[in-house]
Amino acid sequence: MTNHQIFLEKITPVEDLLFEHVNEKYRSVHIAVIILIYSVLAVLGLLLLFTDYPIWCIPAEILIIISALINLSIVARAWKFKGYAMRENDITYRSGIIFPKLTTIPFERIQQVSVKQNPVSKFYGLFTVEIINGAQGLSSLTIPGLTEERANQIKNMVIDRLKHDPN
Repeated sequence: MTNHQIFLEKITPVEDLLFEHVNEKYRSVHIAVIILIYSVLAVLGLLLLFTDYPIWCIPAEILIIISALINLSIVARAWKFKGYAMRENDITYRSGIIFPKLTTIPFERIQQVSVKQNPVSKFYGLFTVEIINGAQGLSSLTIPGLTEERANQIKNMVIDRLKHDPN
């Protein structure tokens, strides 16, 4: 066992990694979910017509439409920022355009890795890799918007890494 000194100038910062983007279809998944949610909200807004204050229906519908348009414009940009990077000893996922989030999990802390699919992602043929670690505060890392082949490659690589480097 060695304990060599590490110089911070020689270490590649996580922010400078070359991130692989999630599949472009994932943007369509987000757009479909947003349209579904705001459609339900619009229908609920129409229920104001049957209350004692039907005049509030118009401002509520306008607010819902403006919120939907803002949300859709943010999703179009946020998709480009989502990505993952794998290094020798860890895996990193980046997301968030307004509130950026960078999550890194060392392979030695990983307890479980699985490939999942929700109903909307299933329609688009996309999968999610979920990596669960042993830390209490950061219990998982989720990489959405992957093809089945890519999701299984990541899962198999993580499992292979765990088999060859048990700590």
